[in-house]
Amino acid sequence: MSVSVRSRKFCCCLPVRLGVLVLSLVAMIGGSFVAAVGWIQVSQLAQHPREKSEEIALYIHSAMFTILGVLSILGFLGAVIKNRGMISSFAVALAIHLGFSVASGAFTLYTVFKENTQDAIARCLSEAGNDTNVTADSCRSGLAIVKGLMVAVYVITWLIQLYAYFVVERYAEQLDDEDMAKNTVVIPRTGVDMGTAQVTTYGSFAPSYPFTEPRNAYGVGRGQDPSQNV
Repeated sequence: MSVSVRSRKFCCCLPVRLGVLVLSLVAMIGGSFVAAVGWIQVSQLAQHPREKSEEIALYIHSAMFTILGVLSILGFLGAVIKNRGMISSFAVALAIHLGFSVASGAFTLYTVFKENTQDAIARCLSEAGNDTNVTADSCRSGLAIVKGLMVAVYVITWLIQLYAYFVVERYAEQLDDEDMAKNTVVIPRTGVDMGTAQVTTYGSFAPSYPFTEPRNAYGVGRGQDPSQNV
């Protein structure tokens, strides 16, 4: 008899296996799409050159989402066949992707907030051209809204990725417990209480062992009634 393992949950009631299936499927589709767009842009660098730092960032961005898409396939298959190694690889991919996302997002936010406000307003007015509805105040308000939205989007995205990592990691732990349970044998208890039962040397052979019978007790002669032996 094997030991049953309680299924871990996420979002209070959903099984983590379902979460890994959904997350890996979304990461597989989304990561592959973003990676494809990135590599298309890389192929167009000859016709549309960029600064060296932007080219490096584009290569890293494309490679990161390519790895995420490939390992998401392993995560999906691992959840289907309950393979611990594949699930662990998917968890590592999510952790690496989260690290790169935090690093790139922090750098982007630093660049946005570092820019001089007056320069940003001047660029906004120049891009507006002859549009009289665009003023310095509207540009300033728009920049503040954009900065706030960028911070909110990045933070929410990081929290979602972190939570997704914990869901996948919890499923990997569940698979570990299930593997251990398969190798654990539970011996069912019988009706005999071994703590109170008196077991003697000869009693273990009863009733077939002849020396357990009263007529064969020590000191009783052959043919003598044991009740008469005082």
